[in-house]
Amino acid sequence: MSVLSVNTSAAVGEPDFSKPPSTPRRLPSIPQERPISRPRPLPPIPRALACKKCKTPVTSVSLIFPLESIPLQSRAFRGFSNRVCLFTEIHNAQLWSPKVRLMASGAHTVQELSCAKCSCYLGFKILRAHDRSERWKEGHYLLELEKLAARSDIFCPRIPHRRHVSSDSEESSS
Repeated sequence: MSVLSVNTSAAVGEPDFSKPPSTPRRLPSIPQERPISRPRPLPPIPRALACKKCKTPVTSVSLIFPLESIPLQSRAFRGFSNRVCLFTEIHNAQLWSPKVRLMASGAHTVQELSCAKCSCYLGFKILRAHDRSERWKEGHYLLELEKLAARSDIFCPRIPHRRHVSSDSEESSS
């Protein structure tokens, strides 16, 4: 069976491919380059946490102890003002003498800490957990959130190993 005979026996309304189309087929137009747009203004991200009383930077939200590293039974931290958060690093704080304090999770040796500028109480550093299951807290800082204010107008340092660099960025190729 030849191509010609297939096309002549085709039903009415089907295209005939044995001859070129009467009007040339148009290709889609080449898209125009998009104009370079101005960057969209984004709201400021509060990165630094400062003493609420004197606005001295104390830590950063990027230094919060990772939630996945906290055991499930230990995620309900409480302080004097009820809301506290565990941080890995702080700045501009004064540490006081160590004391043994009995907490809901057992006895801990802690150092109270206050703002280096205004001496306002901020929280405490956990030096030693006397219960073996709580030792993961040692060396970290429990700060009262009521004593801190978020600041977006200042920069507070981050831990370098926590910085995420995507695989397609220029920094990952160097």
